[in-house]
Amino acid sequence: MADKKPAAAAPAPATPGEAKPKPPIVPIVGAALLSAVLVGGLMFFLMPRPDAAPTEDEVTDEPRRAPALPMSYVEIEGALVANLPPGGPAFLQVRVQIGARGEPAKAAIEAHLPAIQSALLAQLRQTTAEELARPDAMTHLQDKALAEVNRVLEAETGQRDTAAAVLFTSFVTQ
Repeated sequence: MADKKPAAAAPAPATPGEAKPKPPIVPIVGAALLSAVLVGGLMFFLMPRPDAAPTEDEVTDEPRRAPALPMSYVEIEGALVANLPPGGPAFLQVRVQIGARGEPAKAAIEAHLPAIQSALLAQLRQTTAEELARPDAMTHLQDKALAEVNRVLEAETGQRDTAAAVLFTSFVTQ
């Protein structure tokens, strides 16, 4: 019966000259590496991808547009001169250039230039003294002229927003 081992003796208290036992380094380094791998993995899987499809919150109503083509201009030869309604200046004289993006738009503007000139003259004749007194009179008239040019082109070609800009290179009231 005899093979019983005596109970291990309690460790002796450390004396001031004895070194303390070192903590095990392998488990500590292993735990740090495991933590770093877990954090890196979470970041990898949770970060949004640049090529990911947009979520419902990110979807906008605006369609993506192709890069804009360079602007080219079609000049209306000669100045457009319009008699104005009474109560302000008597005449309005403008020189006009119409901006188009792409050759098809430029060709459409050139093809329908007489109709565009006629529509612009009719519109300029309706310009009131109050409109000309505005600080942004020229810009306001350019915006109206652009809408008129696009209206004519849509009626002639069936395409919307063919003209990209209407510029006045001369603007004289008298």
